[in-house]
Amino acid sequence: MKYLIIIFLSLVFSLAVNAKPHCQGFNNYNDKVTIIFTDKASDDMYVLSDIRLIPTWKGKKYTPHSVNVTVNNGVATVTLTFDHLTQFSNPKVELKVNGKKSSFKVCQ
Repeated sequence: MKYLIIIFLSLVFSLAVNAKPHCQGFNNYNDKVTIIFTDKASDDMYVLSDIRLIPTWKGKKYTPHSVNVTVNNGVATVTLTFDHLTQFSNPKVELKVNGKKSSFKVCQ
């Protein structure tokens, strides 16, 4: 029984560590780029760092001007705002969530 509890706790911990952001919205209006994403496997603490938008295949990276995070019932909703950009080719966002590297493709 003791080993079953340890295995269960390890599984729960690994799911929490492997949180995966999912794009919910993207727009390039009002002279800014706004990206909204959610993460359904978040804790009460959802700390973001090293956020970069990579809009083109050339690999240039942009940092956000604002980051807004709300966590409600284990679901984090994040709004990122960047400068207005004119070229996009399969953009993605790279970031760290609670210190762990993550990335996601921007929905268009």
